[in-house]
Amino acid sequence: MTTSTRGRPHASSREVLADAACELFLEQGYDATSVAEITRRAGVSRSSFFNYFESKSGLLWFVFDAHTGALVDALEGSRATLDEALAAFGRGEPPETLALAIVDARTMRVEEELLAGRAARQSRIAAAIAARLEREGESPVRAEIRAAGYAAALIGAVWRWALQGAGRHPLHGAVAESLGAAAEVLSGEGSRPY
Repeated sequence: MTTSTRGRPHASSREVLADAACELFLEQGYDATSVAEITRRAGVSRSSFFNYFESKSGLLWFVFDAHTGALVDALEGSRATLDEALAAFGRGEPPETLALAIVDARTMRVEEELLAGRAARQSRIAAAIAARLEREGESPVRAEIRAAGYAAALIGAVWRWALQGAGRHPLHGAVAESLGAAAEVLSGEGSRPY
């Protein structure tokens, strides 16, 4: 009986593509790596790539984006409190591909993608948190400021978790620490820095 690489199980194709991409990014850099090279290395078709990812950058962000989607859904619903929704961001599958890109950004030559991707995702998270806070009665100005702080805390937690050795520490611990610090800073008990 022969085994074929065609028809890989769906659960592994995304990870196989991400692994192949990371190998190539480390070897020749992000911009120098084409989708065709990634699919060839992974042993899947180009159409399979686009079944999972809209673009090459999606390879880096797919787990993080899943966490963000779950957070946005939780914030739009009314079952979870704000604190519960934010804390859940650190649970589940860790964004290991993103962590590798953060740690090896210079070697992969992916600094610009990480910077742009981080800003866009932080903005999306902040908008969802602000909308939730406004629905709960917070003024638009206060909601925007608090949301920006919490979004920065979540993104910062992922970066610190990656740089401290993603496999050595649970992401949810880094998220909890960042959210605690953000809550303390954003409470602003009596401090007026202006």
